[in-house]
Amino acid sequence: MRNSRSAGEIRRLVSVLIPTVTAIVFVLAGVVPAGVPGFSAVTPLMSVTAVFFWVVARPALMPPAAVFGIGLLQDVLSGGPIGLWALTLLLVQYLSISQRQFLVGQSFILGWVGFTSSVAGAALISWLAACAYYDVLLSPVPVFVQAALTVFIYPAMALILMSLSRWMPSAQ
Repeated sequence: MRNSRSAGEIRRLVSVLIPTVTAIVFVLAGVVPAGVPGFSAVTPLMSVTAVFFWVVARPALMPPAAVFGIGLLQDVLSGGPIGLWALTLLLVQYLSISQRQFLVGQSFILGWVGFTSSVAGAALISWLAACAYYDVLLSPVPVFVQAALTVFIYPAMALILMSLSRWMPSAQ
């Protein structure tokens, strides 16, 4: 009896950590260049994928402090302005929360459309913030290629995250 109770507690603890850990893994994977011809530094916005998914699926397990920390990690690893991705991911979290009530229980396609709007918002915010930070009008093309790449790979990333979510106990 004691072993099954301990296993359940361990599973519950691991479940609480899964959203943040997967977001960190996605940040690490997202800093590896995708090799798109002409855009050597273009990578998908993997962190946006994780934050969107977990905020819609399990919002209590993706608190703002975790989102902020994930964004800071992305800022440091990407070499961009510190705070850019922390702010951007917090805004993605806000957008995702505002869409959550509508998206829960809907088809995957509708969720993908909701994700697309979050990616577009994140891309626009990060581009505008980078232009302001560097005080120059940067080309938006790499950012929009990055956003398109992110939208394109979302189904595969969501499948991974859905599998993890199904493993997690439903009562949090």
